[in-house]
Amino acid sequence: MRVLIVTGGFVDDEFTLAYVKRENYDAAFAVDKGLMFFYRNQLTPDYIVGDFDSVEETTLQWYETAGSTPQGAEGAGAARPEARFMLPGSGSVEERANGGPKIIRLNPRKDDTDTEHALQMALALGAEKIDVFGATGTRLDHVLGNLQLLGFCLRRGVECQMIDPWNRVRLIHGETVLEKATQFGRYVSLIPYTPQVTGLTLTGFAYPLTDYTMSSFYVEGAQTISGVSNEIAEETARITLKEGILVLVESRD
Repeated sequence: MRVLIVTGGFVDDEFTLAYVKRENYDAAFAVDKGLMFFYRNQLTPDYIVGDFDSVEETTLQWYETAGSTPQGAEGAGAARPEARFMLPGSGSVEERANGGPKIIRLNPRKDDTDTEHALQMALALGAEKIDVFGATGTRLDHVLGNLQLLGFCLRRGVECQMIDPWNRVRLIHGETVLEKATQFGRYVSLIPYTPQVTGLTLTGFAYPLTDYTMSSFYVEGAQTISGVSNEIAEETARITLKEGILVLVESRD
């Protein structure tokens, strides 16, 4: 199952719509202010999740009570897709009688973020791949927190990535293959997420490596090379490592 999550950071509508149209998502989550993306583009998510401290109240009210298309939106009267999945887990649920989204209103005083709650729900649905938009922006604390959530998914064997117009970010271990024909951007950067990454081998890159140990500052006296701004040099590039976790950033200017 492929899941789309749009949360409350920076969302470029044109880029996100184009990306989403190329994919075939089985479920879509709007997380708090991320609901504004769906509203602006006359879309209906399957689930709306959050404590709703940042979304406009009128937008949320429309999805709770109003007609078939956001009021004032171009193309008013167009049919809305129905929600496709029953809600797992807990929370206060308000179900639209006409088959609209499931709305999960969270207590603002909680131990997880709205985005983490949505990820937990996606995993409970059986998600195998999760794409998160709106996970980057001006709030660096949120960006770093969302990076932690990628690890939460990695431990469960679920591919999860944060995407914006300039970057696609994920955590990797074991083996990862990148195709030049489908790469996200020109640059591929690898940054150790664990203190050490051992047995790192890069093939098909402009700067290859063989059985290298990449260390972070945490390892006293470690000598490391920069893993920033490598490039795919062949049709297929392969990243393999024995132990540890890397942050993989595919980026473009």
